[in-house]
Amino acid sequence: MENKKKEVAPKSRVMTLTIKAVVLNEKKEVLILKRSQNNKYSLGKYDLPGGHIEGNESLKDSIVREIKEETGLDACFGEIIDVVEFPEDSPQFKEEKRGLRCICYVKTDEVVLSHEHDEYQWVPLEKVQDSFSEKDGFEKEKKETILKAQKYLEMKESVDRWKRTTADFENYKKRQLEERKEMIAFSNLNLMSEIIPVLDNFHASTEHIPADQKENAWVVGIMYIQKQLEKVMEDNGVEEIKVAIGDGFDPETMEALQDGEKKGECKNIVSRVVQKGYKMGGRIVRVARVVVE
Repeated sequence: MENKKKEVAPKSRVMTLTIKAVVLNEKKEVLILKRSQNNKYSLGKYDLPGGHIEGNESLKDSIVREIKEETGLDACFGEIIDVVEFPEDSPQFKEEKRGLRCICYVKTDEVVLSHEHDEYQWVPLEKVQDSFSEKDGFEKEKKETILKAQKYLEMKESVDRWKRTTADFENYKKRQLEERKEMIAFSNLNLMSEIIPVLDNFHASTEHIPADQKENAWVVGIMYIQKQLEKVMEDNGVEEIKVAIGDGFDPETMEALQDGEKKGECKNIVSRVVQKGYKMGGRIVRVARVVVE
């Protein structure tokens, strides 16, 4: 004997969904609308802009369209802040069981009302909840929506302030690090400036050592000390300014000395290096002293 299943017609799952917005202008004022006599229910009650979501629309497109139709305003969709369950005794329950609530932003407050509303007001955010009744269910729900919008915006501002404070602190740490580096570099610069004349004296002494004396233990020791000083300079980022005979004169890195033996037109060509120049991290520690011709 075969078991037969009874076919049951599926129940309708169609649900009408609405969306309304707390619309804010640049003065942080909220737009509220008074419903006209053309509405099915809640006549003369204060309301927020919004309406039904069409089947082929996104939430964003739906609320932007509704705000445009009801007020003439071009709105920017912000954030969903609540989902509303309408009570069974509410007049719109048969048509609307649930609704979404969001925040939208506009740059102008020039409203052009549709036939759905008779009046409008821009009310400061901190005072707008006083415009809605606590006893009337329709207006009470709008008041609760505005309170949630206030809390959301306060939280958002707190997060933004925290982000700015964090960014400022990170920038402060970076500035402190850069200032510390500069301070260390400046201290090293002063130290290197004092070592350079000592190194000059070593160079002046070792450049004139007779060939037969270069292997002398005392001379070898002096040369070792000179190399140690040169290594200290190198480790601290001090570089010799390279100048060769025949180079053009550079006033940024060189100081020209007059050659009394030569007369006539000067070609600004280096003929002799009298004293070496040095730089450190892009800064000139000492210019090279040269004779030009």
